[in-house]
Amino acid sequence: MASPERPVLSIRKATERDAPGILACLRAAFEPYRASYTSEAYLATALTPQTLAARLATMCLFVAETDRGQIVGTLACHVINADEGHLRGMAVLPGW
Repeated sequence: MASPERPVLSIRKATERDAPGILACLRAAFEPYRASYTSEAYLATALTPQTLAARLATMCLFVAETDRGQIVGTLACHVINADEGHLRGMAVLPGW
């Protein structure tokens, strides 16, 4: 029996055009845990359009995207120094 066709995934650097998909991914991934966060901490994790724009300006963001254009994952990173880096906003849609 043949398995269902799976979309091809690619990982690429995010752009401002990806903002709606990134925000949707973060919210879907973190919403089940919202009660575990303060309101301020949840917004710092799931982001807003304004805080996402700031993150895009200060960190390198990546998205995992299907061949159909759906963003299913995201990750932000930043080099602190030669020995240290910072990862933030790592999320994958729950269905993935």
